[in-house]
Amino acid sequence: MTLRHFLRPKWLLTHLLVIFLVALMMSLSMWQFRRLDERKTFNVGLRANTTQAIVPIKDLALSLPSDLNDIQWRRVVVRGTFRPSAEVTIFNRSQDGTAGVDAATPLDFAIDGKNYAVIVDRGFVPLATPMPKPPSGEVEVLGRIRLSQERRVGSLSDAATGVLTEVQHLDVKRLSGQTQMNAQQTVLPYYLDLLESPQITSGLPAQVTDPKTDNGAHLSYAIQWILFSLCAVAAWVILVKRAMRASKLTSTDAA
Repeated sequence: MTLRHFLRPKWLLTHLLVIFLVALMMSLSMWQFRRLDERKTFNVGLRANTTQAIVPIKDLALSLPSDLNDIQWRRVVVRGTFRPSAEVTIFNRSQDGTAGVDAATPLDFAIDGKNYAVIVDRGFVPLATPMPKPPSGEVEVLGRIRLSQERRVGSLSDAATGVLTEVQHLDVKRLSGQTQMNAQQTVLPYYLDLLESPQITSGLPAQVTDPKTDNGAHLSYAIQWILFSLCAVAAWVILVKRAMRASKLTSTDAA
């Protein structure tokens, strides 16, 4: 069997298919390695910010960093009043394998005589369970700073205009206009996960789950894609050897 045999259209398609599969699977493997690096970087920032001391929200409201990621996951304390009339329900939430919704409620407060509001994710309730109302009057909230939730590929979008009462994602910028009571009030560009409040004693809403700090399955997925690409190469080698063996048998029979 000569090299020309493996340049026939059928074999050329086989070669191209193997090359395509190997390139695709190696690209997916490299993508998983990049995701692993991103996860490790995320975990470093997460651990650094969650271990910092709890501070009054004033410390992280009057002087914002150029990159809000620098303060994400920081814990702050704020005293204010919930405004249930502007509450928004966040759909498609899930905790501990249970589907449900979260409640995002503005908390009005003042700093040095100036009015502020911060959206607080009060927590999760299962579907068909009534959302408890927030306590009235002044409350003290220990919260965790979070940035706007991004829409995932394939998920539903929220309306770009109008007042929203139900949303798929907690987009602070999108909700700021309807959250602001008047021109004198400043809505902070981040929201809070409610962690504790002495004025809230009921079990619901359930606290939003803590973020995971492991590296996920990215490394195992990356290795799997490499193994799959090696399998494709091995299958190609087997096909070539079988073709060569079959050619030799044919030549022997002909002789």
